[in-house]
Amino acid sequence: MLMEFQEAWEELTAPGAQFAMKEIEVRGIPMRIFESAPPSMRFVWELAGGYADRDYVVFEDERFTYAEADAIIKSLAHHLREEHGVGSGDRVAVAMRNYPEWVFSYWAIISLGAACVGMNAWWTSDEMKYGLADSNPKVLIADSERIERVGPVLDELRETNPLRVIAVRTPMDGNVELPDGAVRWEDVVDPSANPAPLPDIAIDTDDDACIFYTSGTTGKLPRARSSPIAGRFTTY
Repeated sequence: MLMEFQEAWEELTAPGAQFAMKEIEVRGIPMRIFESAPPSMRFVWELAGGYADRDYVVFEDERFTYAEADAIIKSLAHHLREEHGVGSGDRVAVAMRNYPEWVFSYWAIISLGAACVGMNAWWTSDEMKYGLADSNPKVLIADSERIERVGPVLDELRETNPLRVIAVRTPMDGNVELPDGAVRWEDVVDPSANPAPLPDIAIDTDDDACIFYTSGTTGKLPRARSSPIAGRFTTY
């Protein structure tokens, strides 16, 4: 069995094979990578266009096909780029429960070469303050519960970073008070407008794609950062 496994491995990773590997230096560290790996996660999403009419996201009684999701993602990406200047090397934070907008935000952010800062939906105001101050995002995309939690610390955060807020699934009845300058998702994301292709952005293979925080054992929250290619993670 072991010999058969080894033979299969050698066949799959041989020079010129589908999973051929090579060694490169990533930030001074030797690392093996797949030669035919996609150059970025944006490229991976663009490949999803072949599944246009298939369901991609299902949430309760809501369903989104790949094509519908693509239109939403392109609309948000253009808003982030054109209104907030989000591009390669920037960060955008996402703080919400498991809504479809989390998925759409992720793809829109990394398609711009920016890093998606995933924030734990259970975080308190102080924990959100720490994560936002540490990652220094240009924009926070958050649902009503997370907006209520970040509210008490937002002014202090904005003393060093003019953090913009996009509010997701906030009721129009006024029960949730939006921060100054905040905009509602539905007012800036319009998939029916048939947005142009994704903004033209140069993405380096080793640009950060995600920043996620863990509880760790130190009392502060160490970071885990990933490049656009799945599998490359660096912890801080």
